[in-house]
Amino acid sequence: MGRTKTTDKSALDIYLGALRDHLSIESKAIETALSELPVCERYPGLSQRMEQDLAMGRSHAREITILLSRHGHPAPVPHETVSSILSTVSGLLHGGEARDVLKNVLATSGYRAHQITSLQMLIVLARQLGFAQDASALECLKDEETAAAEALAGLMPDIVSQYLAAA
Repeated sequence: MGRTKTTDKSALDIYLGALRDHLSIESKAIETALSELPVCERYPGLSQRMEQDLAMGRSHAREITILLSRHGHPAPVPHETVSSILSTVSGLLHGGEARDVLKNVLATSGYRAHQITSLQMLIVLARQLGFAQDASALECLKDEETAAAEALAGLMPDIVSQYLAAA
């Protein structure tokens, strides 16, 4: 009988791979935030939110690196973190016009949903592997991502109004 690809890997391998994928996406989000900050200067609330999200992203990348190291797997060097999943997220973040704030905010909202779901999956994997300390750390990251998504959603009326006023 044929075996699926996931049965060829141990649960630990799947968990570590998911952590590396999460780190890759977090790294790309940091890079994207840095490139988008100058565009958002005309939107004070959005600019402040992006600064906070940038700090949070850096903190999350450090935490995921710690989790990988805890299991004997140092984080890959930056050029090794590029993967097909990054291409998907990068396309999502940069779809359409590069300077269209509304499209970028919408893409950021989608990115946040992806991060939250990724963290939920990592929490389940960590718990099933008996990594209570990892699960706790990942739960904190998920809560921060959820709060960031809610904060961005709360800014949406102001962003749209400012965008229309500038049009």
